[in-house]
Amino acid sequence: MILTFLLSPIGRYVALGAIAVVLCTGLYWKIRSDAVALAEARRMEIELERIKNAIIAGDAVITDPERLRDKDRFNRD
Repeated sequence: MILTFLLSPIGRYVALGAIAVVLCTGLYWKIRSDAVALAEARRMEIELERIKNAIIAGDAVITDPERLRDKDRFNRD
C-alpha cells in the first residue's frame, strides 16, 4: 500500500518534501548546536581571561605587614 503510494506521481512529491523537511531540520539542529558550543567556548574564554587578570592584579598587591602603614594616594583622617 505505502509502496504503491510512493510510486505514484503525488507520492514522489510527498516523499521528496518529507526528505527535504528532515534534511532542513537536521541542518538547523547541527548549526544551532555548533552555535551554542561556540558561544559557550567564548564565554569560557572570557571567564578564564578575567581570572587571569584577577590573579595578575592580586599578585601586584603589596601584602607585606611591615608596609601596612606606608603612605599611598588615598587620604585618611
